[in-house]
Amino acid sequence: MHHIPYIVNILILAPVVWGMIRMTPGTPVAAFNNIADVPALRMMVASLWAGVLILSAIALWDPQRFWPLLVFQVVYKAFFLAVYCVPIWLGHAQGVIPTGPVGFFVLIVAVWPFFIVMALQSGQM
Repeated sequence: MHHIPYIVNILILAPVVWGMIRMTPGTPVAAFNNIADVPALRMMVASLWAGVLILSAIALWDPQRFWPLLVFQVVYKAFFLAVYCVPIWLGHAQGVIPTGPVGFFVLIVAVWPFFIVMALQSGQM
């Protein structure tokens, strides 16, 4: 049961990271509703997600010890939702919400805390 979030991370991130790394500079990023590409920012996001991907693969050997990775994901995704998406949804800001990633962000922010609590209750701190 503790492996589930890391397996989900791998399944989501492997194709996304691979696609972002291989993307021709200047091509609109399809995963982000065709937002114009900014290569440095795209590679920064790809690097972050590659780090989560690699750590998720390592976590398969001892998933309960890697709960801080799940906390990190919840924090940065919740922050993005709160400071970027919510103001747009409320009409207080302009911008394009990347619905694909945001859908996964909402799912992860809602579900990962249950896995974090399970890891903490198991005594793996």
